[in-house]
Amino acid sequence: MTSLAKNINLIRMINQPFISFITPVYNEQENIARMLANLFTILTAHPEWNWEVILIEDGSKDRTREVLQTEISKYPNTQLIVHEKNQGYTHSLKDGIAASHGKYLMYIGADEEFDSSEIPNFVEIFQRDEADIVLGVRWQRNAYQLFRFFLSVIYIFLLNYLFKIRINDYNWSQAWSRKVLDRIDLTSKSLFVLPEIIIKAHDLGFRIKEIPSNHRGRQAGKSSVNMKIMGSALWEGLKFWRYRCSKKYRAEKP
Repeated sequence: MTSLAKNINLIRMINQPFISFITPVYNEQENIARMLANLFTILTAHPEWNWEVILIEDGSKDRTREVLQTEISKYPNTQLIVHEKNQGYTHSLKDGIAASHGKYLMYIGADEEFDSSEIPNFVEIFQRDEADIVLGVRWQRNAYQLFRFFLSVIYIFLLNYLFKIRINDYNWSQAWSRKVLDRIDLTSKSLFVLPEIIIKAHDLGFRIKEIPSNHRGRQAGKSSVNMKIMGSALWEGLKFWRYRCSKKYRAEKP
């Protein structure tokens, strides 16, 4: 490596954000302004994190884009990616990951169900180098209707049974080291993308740590998650299980 290349890499390391926060947004006109205000209350109190925020507006049908374009002018180190047409949560998450620069990344929902005051609990684990992935676990889901609660319990039980690991929450706020995402090959096109990250990271021997997290429930508006979306995630999970059982399975990028 030439001295010029070494200097360029050194500059990149010095300027690299410690952590990137990624939020896909779809039809959240009633929540997104409050979500950003709460998020930046925490971030501005921690300039030492050298953070960045990446928002992906996924072709919303309401005023979400208009609200976002107004709100982001209030906040530093924030990038807005706009999808002219709805491409789905997984595509949005992958776009956010691709656009991020942080040594670590954290996914946060736009619906205000996650309490941003918990973010330091995730970041401090990385600062102490105690894990490569940090998973929030909703021990209590009081805001869920009984039917959705049982669906979640069954989903978690089924994934743990199929993949022979013990995870208590697959689809909540998560934070990852970039070295994890750089190594794994993400193929999911559904909500199964978060379990896919966890399972492949486990298979590659990365350290996974779970921490308690409060589930506040949706503050306003209606969730876009429905039985069709949940069914697609389960079906993709079953297909992935069959692939993982085969000799062709590789968790790592080719």
